[in-house]
Amino acid sequence: MTQILFGQSYYLRFDPKLWDAMMPYPPLGTMYAASYIRSKGYDVALFDAMLADSEDDWARALDEHAPQYAIIFEDNFNYLSKCAC
Repeated sequence: MTQILFGQSYYLRFDPKLWDAMMPYPPLGTMYAASYIRSKGYDVALFDAMLADSEDDWARALDEHAPQYAIIFEDNFNYLSKCAC
C-alpha cells in the first residue's frame, strides 16, 4: 500500500487552447513535493494528470495505489502561461 499519492489537477485535454498547441510540461511543483516527502522515508506515488483522458484516471490511480493520504498539488504555472499580456 502506498502511503501518499500525489497528483496534480491540470488536465491538458480540458484546455482546448493548450491542447491544440500540444506542449505539455511536467508538473514540477508536484514532483518536487513528492520527492521531498519520499526523501523523508515515505512510500510515495505520483499521478500526472497532464495527459490523462479524464478524472477517471485519477480514480484508477486511487484504486491502484490505495494510499493512506491523497494530495492534489496545484501548480499555478499553467494559469500564468495563458496570460495575453
